[in-house]
Amino acid sequence: MKKVFTLFFVLMLALNTMGGFSVNGATAVKGFQVSGTTLLDANGQAFVMRGINHAHTWWKGNEETAIKAIADLGANTVRIVLSNGDRWSYDDIDTVKNLLSICEKNKLIAVLEVHDATGSDDYTKLANAVDYFIAMKDALVGKEDRVIINIANEWFGTWDSQGWANGYKQAIPRLRNAQLKHTLLIDCAGWGQYPKSVHDLGKEVFNADPEKNTMFSIHMYEYAGGNATDIKHNIDGVLNQGLAVCIGEFGLRHTDGDVDEATIMRYCQEKGVGWIGWSWHGNGDTWKYLDMSTDWSGSQLTEWGNIVVHGNNGLKQTSKICSVFDSSSSELIKKEAENGILNGTTISTSRPGYSGSGYVTDLDNTNDSIVVTVNVSSPGNRQLKIRYASPYGVKYNYVYVNGTNIGNKTFPQSSHFTDAYMGQVYLKAGHNTIEIRKHWGWIDVDFFELSN
Repeated sequence: MKKVFTLFFVLMLALNTMGGFSVNGATAVKGFQVSGTTLLDANGQAFVMRGINHAHTWWKGNEETAIKAIADLGANTVRIVLSNGDRWSYDDIDTVKNLLSICEKNKLIAVLEVHDATGSDDYTKLANAVDYFIAMKDALVGKEDRVIINIANEWFGTWDSQGWANGYKQAIPRLRNAQLKHTLLIDCAGWGQYPKSVHDLGKEVFNADPEKNTMFSIHMYEYAGGNATDIKHNIDGVLNQGLAVCIGEFGLRHTDGDVDEATIMRYCQEKGVGWIGWSWHGNGDTWKYLDMSTDWSGSQLTEWGNIVVHGNNGLKQTSKICSVFDSSSSELIKKEAENGILNGTTISTSRPGYSGSGYVTDLDNTNDSIVVTVNVSSPGNRQLKIRYASPYGVKYNYVYVNGTNIGNKTFPQSSHFTDAYMGQVYLKAGHNTIEIRKHWGWIDVDFFELSN
């Protein structure tokens, strides 16, 4: 009997190691995953956050009404303010479970953040936020496909990169050691308005994550989002490192000046970057202009609310529900570059990590190109991404859809294969062509992928 039991235990341990079985009966849930500059959902499709912040911890009891209203207006994400009890009333695990249930019912991705460490440089405050999420583990494990952990709102108020990075390089491994595998979202330093911290040391922070599943957040108010030049510089400074970024908060103006919200929304759409506006309701008299609705139910939108919902590049125009909630979004078309029409380019297998039988290189001379053909049964918009490597720095190359140039697209520096998100493209029913044509050239192309 002892031999039989030993054999059974070894078999169970082996199966658990392979990911096919868990001794406690739980199976791993495939969740969000950062891939280069892109956030992929559990179905492997690019997910671009389009959402609204909800200040739950200060306005408990309004969550059901507020979250439903946010979803009804077209958001695909809600960022929820929580408290670990350091400054405000503690949000316990039953509260978190209820919030996540409401989000799921309304098909919203939940971004959870602890607000108590806001503006603090105290490493203990950051550690307390980590402790909070570890305490919430039973509510979070199994929700990796619909929950993102935004560890601590605007921790590290000083405009300094090193102190900020040191804190998160300690915090991230603690969450991973607690078996929290979710995508992590890290606010930059300077009350979220110092993106140079990510430009300087974002790679170090990312590499501190053994899961390689961390992205970064800029809060774009008067300093980080005051004008078009700063907005583009702040976003590009993250993307050009091959890191993923979203705008975790922004408004139409703030305490010390105006915000160029139109450029934020337009440039985010162009670059495939997510944004979450601040905030639904409850900003009080001082920041009332940041309320999107005059009440919790959304019966009347404010100036800011109308911009976020109905404005150019707002929710109604750009928000797409996450495919984990939408069975109609499961179509995925993948075309290997090496199987396309190659003009002046060649197939190689030298760089590791490619898909299929190889990848295409030598996109070096004028008119060099790669063309693939895709066939779809019905017309409509698809999300296009291109898996590539660009070892010699950031490069720009033309992308054509059915012979129309859709732009001189950015391919950030990456010595390994990663994803470049091209945004939405329109495909007609039947045969369509997707082409990369040299501008700067000097990239390796692995495959093209289209999804609903």
